[in-house]
Amino acid sequence: PRKPGRALRHFTLSTGKSAGRNSSGRITVFHRGGGSKRLQRKKRSTSSIGIVERIEYDPNRSSRIALVRWIEGVLPGRQRKLKTIEEFAPPRGSQLAASWPRPPAYRYEIFDLNSKVGNSIPLADIRMGTWVHDIECHPGQGAKLARAAGTYAKIIKEPAPQCLVRLPSGVEKLIDSRCRATIGIVSNPNHGARKLRKAGQSRWLGRRPIVRGVAMNPVDHPHGGGEGRTKGGRPSVSPWGKPTKAGFRAVVGVGKRRI
Repeated sequence: PRKPGRALRHFTLSTGKSAGRNSSGRITVFHRGGGSKRLQRKKRSTSSIGIVERIEYDPNRSSRIALVRWIEGVLPGRQRKLKTIEEFAPPRGSQLAASWPRPPAYRYEIFDLNSKVGNSIPLADIRMGTWVHDIECHPGQGAKLARAAGTYAKIIKEPAPQCLVRLPSGVEKLIDSRCRATIGIVSNPNHGARKLRKAGQSRWLGRRPIVRGVAMNPVDHPHGGGEGRTKGGRPSVSPWGKPTKAGFRAVVGVGKRRI
C-alpha cells in the first residue's frame, strides 16, 4: 500500500468559484465567498476487483476517499491507478469489488465478495437489514443517497422489482433493485461534532459573516437606519419585506364602527 500523501496530480483538476452567484453574476446565496483553494478529485467508475492503496482527505466532501488500484488497470510499462470516490474508510490493503447490474464477461471467483464492507453491488444482491450508503436512484446513474459523513441507510424489505430502503432522514423509499449501493457506513462519523475555534476557520471554508438587518443602512434592509438599535416599530421581516417569524397577523377591522 502507498504511504499517505498529497493527491495524485493526474486525478485532480482546478475549477473556478461561483461564490453564491448565478450565471448572470447576481448574488443568489448570501454569506458565500473566499475560502482556501481546492482541487476537484476525478471520479472513475468500473466493474471489477481492486485493492485500497490509501485513504485520502478531500476538501470538497465531509468524508474521506479511497485510492483504489483496480486489478485490470494496466497501461504500457506501468500499472494504472484509478481513483474511486468511495465515502468510507476501509483498512489499507483491503480488497474491494464493484459490479454493475449486468456484469461484464469476465468474473473473478476468488472468494465471496458480496458480504464485505466497501463492496458496491446491486441492491438485489444485498441481504435484508444491511447498512449501506452511496445508493443510486436509477440504475447506472451514480450514487445520490446517504453520502454525507457518518450516514447510512438500512435495507428493510426486498421485493423482486424494487427494494425498500430506510434513509438517514427516516424516510422509507422504494428503489429499483438493480441500483447499486456500497455496504457499510460512510467514514468520518465525528464530522458533525467538530467545533470551529475561531472566526477565521469559517472564512477558510468559504463562509462570510452574517450581518444583522438593524446594523445595515435603510437602502440595504427594512430594519436599517435610525439612531441606535431600532427596527422602526415593525415586526421582523426579510430584506424583501416578507415576515420572518411564525404567527404573523395582519391588522384587521381598524377604524370606526358604523351602526
